[in-house]
Amino acid sequence: MNAAAEDAPADDIDEPAPARGSRAPGCVARLAIVVVAGAALVVAIGATVDWLTDDPAPRARQELNVGPADAYQRGDVSDTGRHIYVTRLEVGTFIALYDVSPKQQELRSGCRVAYEETASLGGKEQLAGFEGGFVEDCEGSRTVWRADGEFAFGAGYGNLDRFQTSVNDAGELIIVTESRTCTRSIGVPGIPPFRAQQCEGNQ
Repeated sequence: MNAAAEDAPADDIDEPAPARGSRAPGCVARLAIVVVAGAALVVAIGATVDWLTDDPAPRARQELNVGPADAYQRGDVSDTGRHIYVTRLEVGTFIALYDVSPKQQELRSGCRVAYEETASLGGKEQLAGFEGGFVEDCEGSRTVWRADGEFAFGAGYGNLDRFQTSVNDAGELIIVTESRTCTRSIGVPGIPPFRAQQCEGNQ
């Protein structure tokens, strides 16, 4: 053996080089954390973009099937039993009316209108083929509307709320109850002016 080699200090002896491709355990763990965090960020961004850009799921239209359209006589008013009256005009078209007046809705009252065959419309012209009108007797005051829901006279105000109607392929009368044309006060309830607008729901 060479004497010089025997006398060399131990610190000068080279350590064996790590095998190619191997990494320390700490580096591998840190790299895995970075990869997982990056993937989670990408998923979160994608979900946010989808939420901002996708249209919401369409809501099913709220409808009420009130039976065969031919069962409703022309020139007549029928109570559906669902707080909605159906008026069928002489020409055959349908009008669906809510049985709570604009005034009572704004007062949050439970008073409802009813159709009376003998009611007078005052000075308002009567519809062809009809007699009477819708009457509201609340708090000692009387208000009357024509069969098509138009205000005639009295302590109330505005036309009765009107729902959209249609006849389906089976010949059944359908009333769309999710919204209706209504009259509301602009400012103080019961004091003019009033305006027609869209209200939601049946009750």
